[in-house]
Amino acid sequence: MNNVNSTGNGTFETWFGGAPANVQAQEGIHQPKTYLVQDRLRVDAVPTDPITWIRRIFGIRDDELKLKCGLDGYFFIRFLRAILVIFVPLTAIVVTVLLPINYNKGKGNTFHTTIDGERVRWNVAGLDTLSWQNVDPARTNRYWAHLVCAILVICWSLFRLYREKVHFIDVRQRFLTSPEHRLKASARTILVTNIPSEYRSKEALEALYDIFVDNDDRTRLTVWVNRDYTFLRALVARRRGLRHALEKEELRILRMCNNKFRKSGEVLAEKRTKEKTSLDSPPPDSPLLQEEHGVHSQQAQDILTRIFERDCSEETQLWRNYLKPSDTSQVSLVRGKDDDWAPTSFFKFWVSGEKKRVPKVAWLRTEIARLTVRIDALLAKLDNEELFKKQNSAFIQFDRQMAAHMACSLVSHNKAGRMSPRFLEVAPHEVIWANMDVTSLGRFVRTTIALVLFVAMLLLWSIPTTILGSLSQLGSLSYSVTWLAWLKEWPSWILGLISGPLVSILLALLIQLVVPALARKLAVLVGAPTRSKREVITQDFYFTFLFIELVLLTAVSSSVVKIVPLIVDNPVSIPTLLATNVPTSANYFFNYLIVQSLGFSGSVLFQYLRILYITTIWPWFTQTPREEAWLQTTIPHQMWGNVYSLFTNFAVIGFIFCVVSPLMMIFVSVTFSLFWVAYRHNYYYVQRNKIDTHGLLFNNALSQLFAGIYVMEIALIGLFLLVRDSEENIACQAQAIIMIVVLILTAAFHFVMEQHLRPLYEFLPVTVEDSAADAERQLLIRHNDVEIPLEQECDTSKDAEASLTAPPKLLDGSSADPSRIRSTSMTARNARKALLGLKKDVAARITDVQIRLPASSNLSRRREVGDQLSAAIARYPDELTDLTPDERAAQLKAAFQDPVTRESAPVIWIPQDPAGVSDDVVLQARKYGRFLQYSNQGAYLTEKNKVEVTQPAPDTRPDWLLDWVL
Repeated sequence: MNNVNSTGNGTFETWFGGAPANVQAQEGIHQPKTYLVQDRLRVDAVPTDPITWIRRIFGIRDDELKLKCGLDGYFFIRFLRAILVIFVPLTAIVVTVLLPINYNKGKGNTFHTTIDGERVRWNVAGLDTLSWQNVDPARTNRYWAHLVCAILVICWSLFRLYREKVHFIDVRQRFLTSPEHRLKASARTILVTNIPSEYRSKEALEALYDIFVDNDDRTRLTVWVNRDYTFLRALVARRRGLRHALEKEELRILRMCNNKFRKSGEVLAEKRTKEKTSLDSPPPDSPLLQEEHGVHSQQAQDILTRIFERDCSEETQLWRNYLKPSDTSQVSLVRGKDDDWAPTSFFKFWVSGEKKRVPKVAWLRTEIARLTVRIDALLAKLDNEELFKKQNSAFIQFDRQMAAHMACSLVSHNKAGRMSPRFLEVAPHEVIWANMDVTSLGRFVRTTIALVLFVAMLLLWSIPTTILGSLSQLGSLSYSVTWLAWLKEWPSWILGLISGPLVSILLALLIQLVVPALARKLAVLVGAPTRSKREVITQDFYFTFLFIELVLLTAVSSSVVKIVPLIVDNPVSIPTLLATNVPTSANYFFNYLIVQSLGFSGSVLFQYLRILYITTIWPWFTQTPREEAWLQTTIPHQMWGNVYSLFTNFAVIGFIFCVVSPLMMIFVSVTFSLFWVAYRHNYYYVQRNKIDTHGLLFNNALSQLFAGIYVMEIALIGLFLLVRDSEENIACQAQAIIMIVVLILTAAFHFVMEQHLRPLYEFLPVTVEDSAADAERQLLIRHNDVEIPLEQECDTSKDAEASLTAPPKLLDGSSADPSRIRSTSMTARNARKALLGLKKDVAARITDVQIRLPASSNLSRRREVGDQLSAAIARYPDELTDLTPDERAAQLKAAFQDPVTRESAPVIWIPQDPAGVSDDVVLQARKYGRFLQYSNQGAYLTEKNKVEVTQPAPDTRPDWLLDWVL
């Protein structure tokens, strides 16, 4: 423990002393929300003075937290605060009462006389002298204090848990009924699954659900029946993979060319002035370029074949002035039975036929163009039932939020399991499209398989967990296990280091890195339809795993290994041995909490892992402009299932040991205090969460805390029954009976509370509709910025809301014929046209803010790059009001349609270079027409061949910031 404390103190000093200075040093890592988010979400820079920083952290208001961090971020910080409210007062009382009782005149290192008259040393030392097992058998009446403290802990905890659940319901309802949220598409949309075949059409679903809209007006309903686009999605994924490979290969060639250019730049420059290169004259006219809208699929494939052959033998390409063809990567192709050329593979050694080697770049370009031709052909056939069959799920959008809640809460079908389950608050960017066709039977089979795999995980992880738990008692094992006697010769500090922080760190890494990812895979396997629902299921899996492996199994293995040899030697002493040794497992959790509080809280604050990744791991890989832009523009987001489960488990540990080892409450209070500060800073300045369950994880975590209370009560019942006085008689039978009654009352309170509050967890009550509608009406009136008489407010608000949900006009200028609007292909085409026009507008705005960077590679250059990147992001629309009415209508109409139907052709993004090779590549690529486009805007190759970017990728969806407002 001394070694652990000395290490922890050093971490603690670094934790507080260098916080603001380190944060200021790397703005993009420690405070990206000061410039990489929309204006309404941006925050002021982190104060440089530690005192000012602490004041700022403690002074953040709840409303500001909800706006900047989202509801899940706010509730997680609230969860940390709730645990502190429970444990800090109890620590002041329980520790003050029980520590003197446990320590004063306890067993310690004294001798006692057994019934047989033998004098035996108790051998209770260290922190064990402050815990349950140090109470002398001659003073068993002291255990009444433990009973009173246990009842106090239980009553106070149950009261606070009830208050937090009531607060959760109140905050969640006020957030969901806020005018800003009610106008979102997700607030008025439900996901219906397991739909029978007779209802898998827009007309049938509109006829079924029009009862929930005014006057049964079906025009107020928008229905998206999902289709199976697996084949189309696979083509798009392959095209993305080829795009990534092509960009890496192009960057590799650019770097080699510029290395040669810097070594002999003057000679090559003179040669370029004498020779006519491809930069001086455009490439030959391409039929694809001339007939951009009139080329059929097969005709385009034939033209691409000719372009590919010309691209392989093109002599005017500028890179040939610097490199030989043999310097570039080649790919081996084999002619198949269908006369198509395909790359050879080691795993298909049996394939025979004519073979040839071609430049890898030319082959990748042609393959991407061919895939684009195929994808474009499929996008025109999205309503084809043979190609894309209808799935058994659909999204239904109503004109009012309350209508969606009523439709979701009422039974939709007369047969059990049909059109169920239904889901509310489904955001388009959270949908897991691969799980949109899960049947009731399929969900049952999937759940069964997931549970079997989960049990297998528990069994597999129990082996290293048991070993690590045994190592935490290494010092004691050297005396109790004969074949480990050689450990006595080791220095005590080595044994303390291994059994203390080393075991805790290894166990934390083993459980916190791999298990959450596997739990998330199990959640998808179960059939979670959205990412928010996936996080809720992940939370259940991960908490169960932590509770079993980290708490129950570790506690038992820490003591059983030591107890078994003693039981074999003296079976009569089993009750005394269990009562004495089982509580000593608390020593392991002391080390565990120290590592978590002083080590991982600092990592949360300073982003050590992210810095390590960027500075040591990232440079080893080829960073294309797209990858560099992703690194610079992506704000870390929290995987909620991980953190909620982890901290719920910390609190459970505190509940279990709060009476047995009161010192644990101090460790838990310190742990949650440090993490409260760290995460309050992290969510406010660093993280932005794309997934938001609107507090459901918080409520789930509060319910999971009852596991710790139940285990504490059961453990105390057993320990009271195992207490023996100096004459080996049961001494605490009355305390055990009282604790059994308390356990029953706790279960009754838990059941009644859940039955009382459960209806309010997800659905909104009708009583809040009138006030919410009034607030929404006022917001719409202010948005229109028009003074309206009171008697006209109602009509105006309905017109304003209808303008947001009205069917779109076609972007080609034609009238909005209902039959055309119902077409999936037409909806997707409209959305793609809207995105194309929006992309052009955004590109023009970004070009206006792009300026020439300073030549020197120093701090001013890096700051200028960051400023330009921030200015470019600010040019993207982040509110629906930033779009034109037609663009907004097209986006809303296609919001819940599979995004693969709106996939645009990729742009190959390469950096500008001093040799000018990238300009030539962009020019050469024009012969592929609209099926393959290049760009080198906003990306630069520095003198050290490093890539810098001043804007997101050119083919980034122009509406990517709108995901949070749909």
